Formats: sequence, C-alpha cells, structure tokens
Amino acid sequence: MRILYGLCFFYQKLIIPSLVISIVLSFLMMKVIDLYVGIGISFIFLTPVFHYLIYEIRTPNEYYFYYNLGLSKIVLWTNTIIVSLIVGLLFILL
Repeated sequence: MRILYGLCFFYQKLIIPSLVISIVLSFLMMKVIDLYVGIGISFIFLTPVFHYLIYEIRTPNEYYFYYNLGLSKIVLWTNTIIVSLIVGLLFILL
C-alpha cells in the first residue's frame, strides 16, 4: 500500500502539466488529426519529458524521498512510461 501511495504521489506532479499541454497541442493540431488522438500522442511523449524536467533537473534530491518509500529511479521511470502509454492509448482509442 505504501508503494502504491508513493507512485500516486509521484505521478501527481506529472499528470496535470502533461494533460494541459497535451490538450493545448491537440487543439493546435486539430486540422491534421483527431482531438483525442492528438491528446493521446502528445501525452505519451510529454509525460517522460515532464518527468525529466521536474525530477531530474528541478528537484533531483526528491528521489531520496521515494527511495525511502521503496521506489528506485528505475521503478519510477518505468511507472511513468507505462502509465503514460496506458492513458495515451486510452485517448487514442476513444
């Protein structure tokens, strides 16, 4: 339960900026592709970018907090990629 709470807390900082920027980008690309497909594609690519910017550049010491919860960097990066793929594919399939 502690690990699941840690993953949710970790992903909380990533989901809002990724989703907002994905929606804005998909509105800009509406003439080329469908709205939900644009949201899905941009969400898949933007979430790892925000992960890198927030946790690697801005607050690299925050990894110690998650490490104390039992979550390594590899687990957090894997979680980011898997969740962004799942959410992005859900938007694409809508």
